[in-house]
Amino acid sequence: MADMKRAEVLVYGAGAVGSIFGWRLAHRGQARVSLVCRSNYEQVKATGFTFQTQLWGNGLLIPHQVYKAGSISDQPSHRGFDYIILANKIKTKENSDSMVRELTPLMHEGTTLVSAQNGMDNETPFRDAFPRNTILSAVCNFVCAQPRSGFVEQTAGIKPHAFHIGIHGQGKEVSPADITRRDLLVAMDSRFKAIDSAHDERWQKLVFNSAWNSMTALTGINTRELFAHPSAIEIVRHLAREAYSVGIASGVKLPAGLPEKTIELARTSGPITTSTLQDARKGRPLELGPIFGYIVSQAAKVGVLIPYTTMVYDQLQQMNRAFLAQQPPPRPTFYEELRA
Repeated sequence: MADMKRAEVLVYGAGAVGSIFGWRLAHRGQARVSLVCRSNYEQVKATGFTFQTQLWGNGLLIPHQVYKAGSISDQPSHRGFDYIILANKIKTKENSDSMVRELTPLMHEGTTLVSAQNGMDNETPFRDAFPRNTILSAVCNFVCAQPRSGFVEQTAGIKPHAFHIGIHGQGKEVSPADITRRDLLVAMDSRFKAIDSAHDERWQKLVFNSAWNSMTALTGINTRELFAHPSAIEIVRHLAREAYSVGIASGVKLPAGLPEKTIELARTSGPITTSTLQDARKGRPLELGPIFGYIVSQAAKVGVLIPYTTMVYDQLQQMNRAFLAQQPPPRPTFYEELRA
């Protein structure tokens, strides 16, 4: 692998989370960061990213290269990445399949993949495709948005460290190279933290996302506004408890009291506009499978009943179908009660 003072990094999915990750890796000159962009390609190629954050202050990222999604494997300068940060949203199985196809020409023996995506099992297709490569899981613990192309704001934090980074692979023997690659990445920013169990940490975030992402998207309001509706918070509490029960039944080591802590984290934080709410407000397809679909599937495997999650997942799917058809989404059955 290259000297970490000039590590070659590619951020695949340079939205709000991905651009912040790239910015923090580049800010000390330890990495040369290139980006893969979609709708913001022209703006980012012209002026880079500007950041306004609570955690790090303000800043600017001028990427080494900017690639348009779907075209990077055609470029002559695309090889030799030490880290590829996967920060795009996985909304369909086709998303994963197309990523594997596009990333395959970029991979070499020393390339480390870093999944900074929401939900569970996003790493599995890449473990299957690249069994010899190190794969890291990065759990994002802050709230951010890209209100306009090339401008990102980070408005709230859920935990003191922005990213918790661990080695992916339950039951997989961890090699010294895996540990070294994780630790070198973590050392590049003081708000990165190395963790031992990425799987358990992802489950903690999954409990939070299943409860808050769903209800904010369905009601159209952020977490602070949601606390004005006790009936909505009671549903959030049920969702957190159900996800927690599925995790425990699956053998995941989750801290006692996590469902109530999930409520308190949002109560004591600034207003959180979840990523699912951001997509819903813009009428974009929702990221459902890795979060809610995973919980429903896992609950069936371990025999845990999750009536609230099943109801909410059904309503999110109805909303998503409307977005895919470019039609106004249906109101959830509890909408009028919350608005009363």
